[in-house]
Amino acid sequence: MATYKVGYFVGSLASTSINRKLADALIKLAPAGLEFEEIPIKDLPLYSSDYDGDFPAEAKALKDAVSRSHAILFVTPEYNRSIPGGLKNAIDWASRP
Repeated sequence: MATYKVGYFVGSLASTSINRKLADALIKLAPAGLEFEEIPIKDLPLYSSDYDGDFPAEAKALKDAVSRSHAILFVTPEYNRSIPGGLKNAIDWASRP
């Protein structure tokens, strides 16, 4: 059976977030053949196009983790009818060429 790598983002930066607990539960319930890797977002600097020529190490690690993944899972709360700022920042970093 092939192994599929699933990168996952926890949208809340809080270490005791219920979303982190939900991600752990989802991983325990996942079928065999899925390998999960959390893609950390807590230490990313705020995105700026000034970095486009030379990404910081945290952003390079995020982009590498995304590229190693066959699928991406988002486990996130809703903040003010939108996604949390930290997750939006991570998506901004990940979407840069």
